[in-house]
Amino acid sequence: MYIIRRTYQVTPGKTREAAELLKKIANIYTESGQRGETIVYYNAGTLPSPKNELNRVYIQWDSEILDSPYREEHKFPDFGDVDEKLWLLLDDSDGPNTWIEFWEEVE
Repeated sequence: MYIIRRTYQVTPGKTREAAELLKKIANIYTESGQRGETIVYYNAGTLPSPKNELNRVYIQWDSEILDSPYREEHKFPDFGDVDEKLWLLLDDSDGPNTWIEFWEEVE
């Protein structure tokens, strides 16, 4: 089993808004049958955390396999303008504004 976590660096003051948009995107993926249960979480500075992790939104899910999103049979769901709204809230002033991590779970 694999755990996949994608991180988004968000403009300060926009973290909650970005988390809500990302949850909508997560629900679209789940409803289209492309992902199982997905969690979205964030810290906008109201909870203790390392300084370099403030204003980050995380989306996390698990998967039995790791597949390329560019595989021939894959069809991206329609997000409407939700993903465009999310991208406007990202902060790329100090490096990349999003990255993905892959973890292998011990069962």
